[in-house]
Amino acid sequence: MRRRAGGLRRYDRGHGLGPVGAGLEVAGEAARAHEPAERPLSDPLRLRIVDLLARQGETECSVIYNALGISKSNASHHFRVLRECGLILRTHQGQQQSARLRSDEFDERFPGLLRAVLDNVDSAA
Repeated sequence: MRRRAGGLRRYDRGHGLGPVGAGLEVAGEAARAHEPAERPLSDPLRLRIVDLLARQGETECSVIYNALGISKSNASHHFRVLRECGLILRTHQGQQQSARLRSDEFDERFPGLLRAVLDNVDSAA
């Protein structure tokens, strides 16, 4: 169908509907609010790390990558992604490194998202 002036299609004129898709703006804003959390939570391995930290609390990084059967360098990459989005905090005591969820701070930025994700994680994956 051909667009008319102002981006309106013929059947939209005079009905107060505005440009096609204008009603979807509110839904789009809600989706954009979660964009910073989408990449970190889109990887199955990162979800398993988050699930493990949610169940065990603060845990040594070596315990995490041994439990998940991944290399130290692979784990380090995933820890960095999770740390940069504000989901985990890593602490160092000598050569020992630990990680913990920053669930309260994350929940302030993205209310209910972490709980929804954790409720749907298949920890046997």
